Order: sequence, then structure tokens, then C-alpha cells
Amino acid sequence: NRCISERRMVVITMGNFVKENVNPKGNRVGDCVVRALAKATDKTWDDVFRELCEIAFEQKQMPNADAVWKEYAKANGFVYRPLPKVQSGEKRPRVAKFVEGLGEGTYLLRVSKHLAMAKDGRYYDSWDCGNRSLYGYWELHPKGQNGFREKR
Repeated sequence: NRCISERRMVVITMGNFVKENVNPKGNRVGDCVVRALAKATDKTWDDVFRELCEIAFEQKQMPNADAVWKEYAKANGFVYRPLPKVQSGEKRPRVAKFVEGLGEGTYLLRVSKHLAMAKDGRYYDSWDCGNRSLYGYWELHPKGQNGFREKR
């Protein structure tokens, strides 16, 4: 386990979970979409929030609406990867176990009513969502790879 304190932000690593709140004031305010996208794109919380608000204004929706953050994810090089269909009686994969098999790369993890992110075999969030069911994920492709990066 490791603990680092940087500008009001505390980072704690436990196994493949990294507890980190990138909200600049450390607030816990239902901003999982902003936190996950900021960490995944290596942008500041403020920049991501502002950019989401611009898209939300155009769409006349809230910044954390699915249509808003999905447009933002696509514009920043993320591609949706659906999970295999869950058969009757089977359970969806859990975040912690699923991330173990991802390996290197940056991912957005769609959990019921929540968004988290993973990078290089670890998942990052302000709380441990590792036991939550995964519904799908978005994978970041490097700039220019297969033309996935959209221009805005």
C-alpha cells in the first residue's frame, strides 16, 4: 500500500485499486464523469467540466448525461467496446477482476449509474467500485491509430 499527498489530493493504492479524487477541492459531489474523464485524458477537472458543459449546452442536457460524456469520449479518442452478452444465470464481470485482464492502456469503465477509469491494469476512483458489475467499457486509442481520433 502507498499513500501520497499532493495539493489536497491523497492517493492510496490497494491491490489494483487506486483511491484518488481529482476534484480540485477534494469534493465528493457526484462528479464521477468529470473525474474519470479528467484522469483518462490527463486534463484538469476544470477543463473537462468546462468542455462537458459546452457539449451539454449544445445538447440542452446536463454535463453528466450519457449522450454528453459519450460524445466527449469519442472526440477524445475513446472507442466503445461492448461486453459479451450475459447469459441467463450468469453474472456480469466485476470491475476489479475485469481490469486485471486489460493490461496496458487507458479505459473508461461503465458501471451502473457510475463511470470509473482504468489505466495499465489498475482502476482509479474516489471509492472502491471493484465489486460493482461492469456494463461496458471505452478504450483510448493513440492519436492517429486507425483514424479513431476525431477532430473538433
